Amino acid sequence: MAEEDAVTTSPLTNRFDDASFYLDDPHRVYAALRREDPVHWYADGPFWVITKYDDIRFISKHPELFSSAEIAILGDIIKDRDGVPGPPRDTILFRDPPEHLEHRKVLNHQLTPARVNAIESDVQAVVADVCAALPGDEFEAIHCLAEPLPVNVFSRLLGVPRDDWQRVIWWSTVITNSGGGMETPETMAATYAELIPYLEALIAERKDAPRDDLLTVITQATVHGEPLTPLEVVWWAITLLAAGSETTQSLIAGMLWAMTQHPDQGAELLADPELVPGAVEETLRWWTPVNSMARRATTDVELRDKTIRRGDNVLLVYGSANRDEEEWGDDADRWDIRRENAKGHLAFGFAEHFCMGAHLARREVRLLVEELGRRAGGIELAGEPIRRRSTLATTFDRLPIRLVP
Repeated sequence: MAEEDAVTTSPLTNRFDDASFYLDDPHRVYAALRREDPVHWYADGPFWVITKYDDIRFISKHPELFSSAEIAILGDIIKDRDGVPGPPRDTILFRDPPEHLEHRKVLNHQLTPARVNAIESDVQAVVADVCAALPGDEFEAIHCLAEPLPVNVFSRLLGVPRDDWQRVIWWSTVITNSGGGMETPETMAATYAELIPYLEALIAERKDAPRDDLLTVITQATVHGEPLTPLEVVWWAITLLAAGSETTQSLIAGMLWAMTQHPDQGAELLADPELVPGAVEETLRWWTPVNSMARRATTDVELRDKTIRRGDNVLLVYGSANRDEEEWGDDADRWDIRRENAKGHLAFGFAEHFCMGAHLARREVRLLVEELGRRAGGIELAGEPIRRRSTLATTFDRLPIRLVP
């Protein structure tokens, strides 16, 4: 049983497991927690809320103390608490070292910077295709850009037939929404009932006739000298299409939003491609596409004079760490595309669970901004945006924008 905490920093701190909390301004609460109670016990969760940059790095570096084997995101904690079935726990998200490393080897070499350089033309083709399909200079950016781009990139790399890409976007959207508590168990069951047989059919094709695609790579992969089971291959593909796309979707939304809120810097980005890589890193820091991940303590751990008990759940709030004043200075809340240390962010996690698709996500967004720069001199809002009600993703359900000369 974790100890109760005497510090109450805000009425909002009793809503960490409520998606509505993330529709407000959670950064006010995060800042208060960093100052007053950086290792905060949230009894209604129940879980610890960790908000400091150095503390999150420490926990991430010590999987022997804080495990991912049972929980990976806040949604897992909520489902465990409420007795709701969650996702399979034998995917890479739910593995600790050394098993985690063995399973990362399945695709690690396919997502390195060198490999991303080699497939840039494929990514560029998808970017051009998505932008060519825009209805004009005014459009809803989530539906037209953020959702299709990363899913279509992975569909192309996996070898999904082009005619099926729209179906895959739908399936992926349902799965990513479920991580933030936005889909019912019935919707999830119906989605998996369609998606799993579809992927099984593609996998069977690859076994009979291998191709030059990621699905063939996964189908032929081994762990400890043994081939992956058919279900493991299926879940690898789902991980790429859904979890692998979610960060990029949210990053695209955050980049476009930031450019509308900071039009001078947005115009600079569209005019000067050299600024884009740094802006991508700053957006990852400032926006933090995936707000948090979770761990479970394997033993009692002392952290900032608090005792985290064995079995306690721990929420690592990347969105807070990425605005920690001790790391980023007094202007941590500002979006600054020339920030020199932006790349030190934790948006892709840290240590063993660092996102395998980080290099690909960066490349997709860089190429998208460059493509938009060939079409416009600025970006502005074209209507009222609607934030997504999610405990996981920092994004929008609706982001109407307009490209201007």
